[in-house]
Amino acid sequence: MPSPRVERPDRRSFLRRAGVGGLVAVGTALVPATFFLPAAGAQGSGDEDLAAFAESIERFVVDVYEVGIDLVSEELAPLLQTFRGHHQEHADAWAELAGSAATGEANAVLLEALTPAIEGLSTQNEVLRFVRDLENQLSVTCGHLLTRLDDAAGVATTASILPIEASHAAELGYELQEGLDAWFPHGSYEVADIALGFDPNVFPVGRP
Repeated sequence: MPSPRVERPDRRSFLRRAGVGGLVAVGTALVPATFFLPAAGAQGSGDEDLAAFAESIERFVVDVYEVGIDLVSEELAPLLQTFRGHHQEHADAWAELAGSAATGEANAVLLEALTPAIEGLSTQNEVLRFVRDLENQLSVTCGHLLTRLDDAAGVATTASILPIEASHAAELGYELQEGLDAWFPHGSYEVADIALGFDPNVFPVGRP
């Protein structure tokens, strides 16, 4: 059965909420981390800075799910609402660890990179593939953070968040009926190769 096609009432609302413009369309695929390497500034490497980075990524994902919920069927909307709630909780947990470094804002570099693709989403399957890929990159990012965080609280937070985001990706893959290879693209265990996730140095906090 083909996925329902739902037109959003205002297809530019995400762009306006993001506060960015003049963007280059990149299609519906997530951009590779190396796309912004030449222009990106360095992200601080302390635990609070890394927590602020993780918070900004999670808040971006919350915004993406808000868009996606409007484009899926009534049967699937509760699943995406649940996942959105998880990411809100994750963002709040990271913000607590980040302390004064927390921004309460979505990652600006990711917004600039992916807003055109998000604005172009129009069908249920497009949404599911997009957030599936996003969740896979998030779980890899968590694996990488485990290799960089020093504080026990940060490690514990990451270790609790990683399997949730990996399970999101698997469940979204299941809804797409794409099979085991798509459900676990990096194998049965997530990896820590940040080239497959969101590199803090590529998507620094506070840069437009």
